[in-house]
Amino acid sequence: MNIERIRHLTFDGFGYRCRIVENAAPATEPVVVLGGAFQDMYAYQRLEARWLESATVISVDLPGSGAADVLPASYDFDFLTGALADLLDRLGLGRVNLFGASYAMPIAYGLAQEHPERVARLALVGAAPVYPPDQRAALRTMADALESGDAGAYARMSIAALLSSAERDVHKRAVVTRVLARTMGSVTRADIPRHLASTYRVIDWQGLRPGGVRDVPALVFTGEHDSLTHPDLGREVAATIAGSVFTLIRGADHLCHLERPLEMSQLLDRFFTDQSLDDLPYLTSLEHQAKPAALVP
Repeated sequence: MNIERIRHLTFDGFGYRCRIVENAAPATEPVVVLGGAFQDMYAYQRLEARWLESATVISVDLPGSGAADVLPASYDFDFLTGALADLLDRLGLGRVNLFGASYAMPIAYGLAQEHPERVARLALVGAAPVYPPDQRAALRTMADALESGDAGAYARMSIAALLSSAERDVHKRAVVTRVLARTMGSVTRADIPRHLASTYRVIDWQGLRPGGVRDVPALVFTGEHDSLTHPDLGREVAATIAGSVFTLIRGADHLCHLERPLEMSQLLDRFFTDQSLDDLPYLTSLEHQAKPAALVP
């Protein structure tokens, strides 16, 4: 039976927490999970069972996420990368399998770029080298609705941003739509500062730093119908990581973990344990980045 414990920590005055589920006899390095902007450290719990068969799993609420302290938007993703490095130090971790979803992608990428010796494998979902102007404009409109107190409009805009158009064949679309409507429509006044700070942090982000990532095995993927971080953006990120693999999950968009949770769980488990990804029927063709990483403009 896996033992679970919660750690409460502080970085530069901001409280945060992590959830550690131990594997007493791991076959691979610990899996560190960083969720999206409005997720907490339980967001990927449904996917963990397979990972726990071979690794200790550590899911994190960094400052600004989940139940951690609110982090003002003036603190950028580099600050959060520093918080992540501090967490690994405090837990006494050496190399880890690092998974970053969407909003957390710059944090995970930053650690792999600055400290490649600490990342055994890097997995990124919903990645973009920078957010295009139309996406930034949509996020600003969402923030305006939230600031005005119109939770209904905020929920509708969130659904429009996160889900692809209705004509796309996406697994569990109706269920995921209901979940999003309930979650985003129930934002309380106490939640607003956290949501706004996270949104403005993304809007203000200037994109990946030049230099790429080297010496870290990496998997970059998203849903084939992702309209927020569409596939070409993910490909651009993969092109900055030497030797990376890029692929798409069929029948999914930006929210792969809700739409195809079993498939995503298996994909990451295989990657973290160095198993082949070639025979997975729910993936598009694997695209290998064999040459040295291209520099990000």
